[in-house]
Amino acid sequence: MIFRNKYILSLLFCLLMGSSIVMVAQKQKNIYSAHPPDIERLIDIHPDNWYSVRSSVASPAWIKDAKSEYDKVVGRTYRNADGQEVTIVMTWSRNGLQKAGHMQQLCYSSQGFSITGQQNIKIPIKSSVLSVTNFMATQFDGQNEDVYYWRITGGKLMKNIENTGLDDQRLSQRILRIKEVVKHIFVKIPDNIMVRVSARKYESEKSSAVPVLYIREYLETLSNKDIKLLTGL
Repeated sequence: MIFRNKYILSLLFCLLMGSSIVMVAQKQKNIYSAHPPDIERLIDIHPDNWYSVRSSVASPAWIKDAKSEYDKVVGRTYRNADGQEVTIVMTWSRNGLQKAGHMQQLCYSSQGFSITGQQNIKIPIKSSVLSVTNFMATQFDGQNEDVYYWRITGGKLMKNIENTGLDDQRLSQRILRIKEVVKHIFVKIPDNIMVRVSARKYESEKSSAVPVLYIREYLETLSNKDIKLLTGL
């Protein structure tokens, strides 16, 4: 009975999503005039005590594969004097509804990671506070990755965790997705920016403060205009 109800609910959601996307598609001709932000410049900015190191996220093969999902995508890995490393990825899409930065919990889950500890945390940035989503991604080989990310659609911070009370996280995320699509049916289609900062975590560590440290130091090096673009603050 529960399975049947979930099936009917999912079918109704799909129908609603389909009709919403059809309406949104009628306005797509207006989105291609959106001016792309210079995320290449933004990701190359880094705090003085961090320096760039080679990694897979900066390779042409990785960039080519990621560009099938977004209009622009860039990635870098930075290391500080203590040997701590973070990987930062930025994406931008003209159509912030159909090609929005993915909910990273689902991305990691689809790649074989188990997801635990989902939470929203507050990071003080200059005179404001940025809310970011954090979770731990663990692979079968014991690899742990502490992930922090946020998404900006039309200049506003998006929700990445939907508290529906459902055990099915994918269904919960579909509900969140539908809300975003329906909200923008009758208004201009917004663009979308996603920023993700992550770090490897070892079992001996209780928590990894490195991504939070980098996010805070990085954003404090930016101009107010760039902070507004990347965070909506």
